Amino acid sequence: MLDLRGEPCPEPQIEIVKRLNQMKEGVEIISDNEPAELSIPMICESRGYPCEIKRDGNTFRIRILKTK
Repeated sequence: MLDLRGEPCPEPQIEIVKRLNQMKEGVEIISDNEPAELSIPMICESRGYPCEIKRDGNTFRIRILKTK
């Protein structure tokens, strides 16, 4: 799990790109950065990784699966 709450843009996005290149199975991200809620799924989709988003108030979780 990667907790990115409180991290300003573009830190969550930069960290996700790093993790996508290193992860073996998948990762779950917790964030409260609203731009990241839109951009992280776009980053994942552009690289062919499915993801699921669940929002809980001001916080959201993105679960990324590595299928490649």
